[in-house]
Order: sequence, then C-alpha cells, then structure tokens
Amino acid sequence: MRLKRIMLIMVAALIAMLLISSCIPKDPVAAATKKFIQFIQGEGEPEDPFTGVYLGEVEQGDVIGSESVGGQQLQFQLQGINEAGYFFYLDKAPGAFYDHLGKLVVVSKKGKIIFEEDTEGWPTLNGNIVAAMTSREVYANAVIWDNWQMIKPIIKVIDIDWLVRFLRVKGAVITSGITPSQNLYAEARDVRNLMSDAFKAIMGSDRVRDVKYVAGAAAPNWTAVQAAMNDLLTTEKVDYITLYFIAHGNTNLMNLGGTTFYASQLRSYILEHPNVKFCIIIESCHAGSWLDGLKSGGVIPANIEIIITTTTAAKSAYPDWDSAGGSSDHNPDDMYVEWSGDFLQRLSYYTSDAHWPEVTTYATSKSIDQLPALFYKCYKSIKGASPSTTSWTLTERSVAGSIQQPMIFTKWAP
Repeated sequence: MRLKRIMLIMVAALIAMLLISSCIPKDPVAAATKKFIQFIQGEGEPEDPFTGVYLGEVEQGDVIGSESVGGQQLQFQLQGINEAGYFFYLDKAPGAFYDHLGKLVVVSKKGKIIFEEDTEGWPTLNGNIVAAMTSREVYANAVIWDNWQMIKPIIKVIDIDWLVRFLRVKGAVITSGITPSQNLYAEARDVRNLMSDAFKAIMGSDRVRDVKYVAGAAAPNWTAVQAAMNDLLTTEKVDYITLYFIAHGNTNLMNLGGTTFYASQLRSYILEHPNVKFCIIIESCHAGSWLDGLKSGGVIPANIEIIITTTTAAKSAYPDWDSAGGSSDHNPDDMYVEWSGDFLQRLSYYTSDAHWPEVTTYATSKSIDQLPALFYKCYKSIKGASPSTTSWTLTERSVAGSIQQPMIFTKWAP
C-alpha cells in the first residue's frame, strides 16, 4: 500500500514537472522574448502603433547606446553591461524616420531585466548602429511583436511613364542624406532615385542635380547641396529651384550625410538669393518644424513659393505600408516611402495629357507658376476630402492611428 502511494506521488510529480516545463520556452531567445514582452506590458504598453524588435545577443562588457539624427552618440553605460543577454527595442513609431521615442531593453541569460533606457535615436551596440536598423527587410524579420500589424517586407516594382511638361529654366536638387549605416537607407535611396527620374523628365536631365551617398565620394551634406544649387544658378542659369530632401530629422534640423543641417542654414541661403524662387519638399520626421524654422522675423521668405512637409513638427514620417489596423492602403502601388510614393503617383497622374489642364487651369486662376500649382494639386489629391479616411498616406488615416500628418505652406491663398 505504501509502495503504491509512493508511486502515485512520483507520477503526480512527474506530470507536474512536465506541465511546468511545457510552459517554459526551450529556446533561450524565445524565453528572453517572453520576458521582454511581459516587462513592457508591466510598464503599460503604448496605445499607438508599436513594435518589439529583437536586436541580437550581447556579451558582458558590451555598450548599449543610441544615435540621434544630429549625430549625437549617447552611451548609457560606458563600462558596458554586467552580464551577457539578449537585446530588444520597443519602437514607438515603427518604421518611421528618426528621431522618435523608443525603449532599449536587455534581458540576461538568467531571465532578468538588466538594462532599460528610453531613447529617441536609433539603437547602437558598441558605437555601431545595430544590423536590424539598417535594412527594412532585416527590420521586418527582427520584429517579434507588432500591435498594429504594420510591418512587412515590400517586394514589388512600378513603372512610371514620365512626360516633359516644363520648358522654362527650372532646376531641382534631389537629396537623400541617409547613408548605408543608417536606418531606412535602402528605402530613402530608392524613392530618391524615382524622384530624381521624375524631375529629370519634367525639367530635363541637365537641370537636375543628385545629392546622395556614393561610396568614395563626398558625403551628401549641406555643403554638397549648396554646391549643387550654385552649379544650377551659374551653369544652367536657372531662377527657379525645387529642393527635395529625404532624411532623418528632428526639430528644425535633419541629418545629411552624418552631419547636422539646420533650417536656419537653408533660410540664410534663400535670403541671399532673392531673385531665385524656391519650392521645398521635406520628407523626414518632425519636418513640419521647418515651416517655422524657415521663417525670418516670423515670416517665410518672399521668394519661397511652396513648402510641403510630409508630417508635423511633432510626428514621424514613414516608409511605405500597405495595411494597418486591418485596413488596406488606398494606393497600394506606391513604393518605398509612404508620402513620397504617393506624390510620385500623383505627379504621373497630373502630368498626363488627360489631367495636365487641371494644373494649368488652377495656375491661371491663382496667377501662379505651373510648377507650384502641380505640387499643390498633388498634395491636395493625396489628402482627399477627409484625410482621416481618404488620405492616400495610410499613416495619416485614423485606422493607422493618424501617426503622420503632411503640412503645406503656399505663397498664395489656395
């Protein structure tokens, strides 16, 4: 009888051990991931779109840090972490250009939270940007938690037939300030290339200057942008310049080629060339701050015709998403970057034979040039009648949390 009781106790203990072990992830990364999620939930997970990203394994002595768009390196523990573990990132504006809020977390191999810090820059390890943040594809594969189901790789192409529409002396400088070591380099590179092709078709190849990362060449910084504009003014005799920037940004600044470029620098250049008209498009986080940063004495310089910023001073800008919150993009054919991809589609639409008269009619009605009229028509068409539901920019719609909001300034009263 006693033996039978012992056997029953042993069987019960074995069953209990099996039940307990079945609840514990056998994969140490899975166990650390579970701990990370529990930690964030305990902190009160964000209501807005967010992702949890696994950044990789770290060793004792590794230094966790972050880098802002202004090039500032912040190392949270100069002596490194005190034991090995697994590195995670809570991205509070998933896929956005920087700077934006996030949290860095390290879970030890013993299952304890040994490091946690809030950040606005992209994560770094021993001074280098972690691999998961340098490629959209790698980032998507590193996501382990996605509350809005926004993140997925993009593998598709579009073919746009461009027509030359302007014969006046107009020029453009098309700039991507993002370098290969920085987050979203490939997306910025590809949409910048499409934008360059579009403006070359509109203005002629001789009047468009490309400022971008090229291995072994000068950095795509403000010095390079100035040189490109000066070349257009002296060589091509242009008196009407369009500037397109795609970069990581913060309030009144963006990162161009690893250096900080301020709104005040662009304002000074514009004021130094009062006989040149400017159209400006800025694709970056916090781009809307430039609507104030470009002011001189509270007033936008008189030779700026139009400024389009792809979001407000407080919000982020995003690469292309085709779905969010269970809803699909109104414009699934856009590519690489959410607003700029939409803008390229609208340029194609309004420069077609069928719809170009809409631009000329509007320009005549407002006594303005056709170029800013074209940009304005594209902007309004992307927005639609009720942006929270009609915007082609999916991240502007309420189904995505209205996490992006393009803004505009026009010299004329629309």
